[in-house]
Amino acid sequence: MRVEVAGLLMIKEVLAEMDTTATEWVQERLTKFAVDIKNTTGATRDAYMKVQEQTSRLERVGIELPANDLAPAEDTQGNAYPTFARHLFAGADGEYPVKLNDWETTVVTTELGRKSTVAWYRNPARAARSALRLAYQDEGGTWKSLQVDFLVMSKRDDGTLAASIVDPHGDHLADAKFKLRALADYAEQYGSEFLRIESVAKAGDTLRALDLHDANVRAAVRAFEGGKVTTLYESEAARDYV
Repeated sequence: MRVEVAGLLMIKEVLAEMDTTATEWVQERLTKFAVDIKNTTGATRDAYMKVQEQTSRLERVGIELPANDLAPAEDTQGNAYPTFARHLFAGADGEYPVKLNDWETTVVTTELGRKSTVAWYRNPARAARSALRLAYQDEGGTWKSLQVDFLVMSKRDDGTLAASIVDPHGDHLADAKFKLRALADYAEQYGSEFLRIESVAKAGDTLRALDLHDANVRAAVRAFEGGKVTTLYESEAARDYV
């Protein structure tokens, strides 16, 4: 019997069928008990999250925001980080210290300058449960996680709140093209749940934005086969980020 089982487990089609059946079984129960799972805490909560993260299929999972965020106020040399207002985890003084590069600083300043902006969130750079994570495949087909830079919460003219993704990711990285495609795919699938989904990069001396809610922009992103995605931001598919 053991020999027969071992032999079956060497057959690729059998393994694929087992994986499919097990995944469907888990997904059905995660859906059925979704509310109960959200009410769990501590080790029990962690155990359920590990189950979700181990699936062989792409899964939609929620963002687990911490109760508080202890952000460093200075670097290792004692130099204070600049502070910005209206961060989700701003201190009692209403300010939040954070180290940003030039592009990121411009984006945060611009978003805070909008009358509609209520709050913003610096999405963690690592693939943490407190981060909005997008799955993508690099050039070699390896699955990786993209963490967009910023989530911005705005108040619309009817008083309702809406979230936007604003992502000033570097265009110089080797996998920039694949990350941009992942964001385009995410916008197509979940775009209706966001006010804006914009990828921002510098073209010359100007920050430019790709509006990934626009089907024509998504098509341009998917069709792009060049080396540096800067070309996309210099094209008519992009507009000045203001």
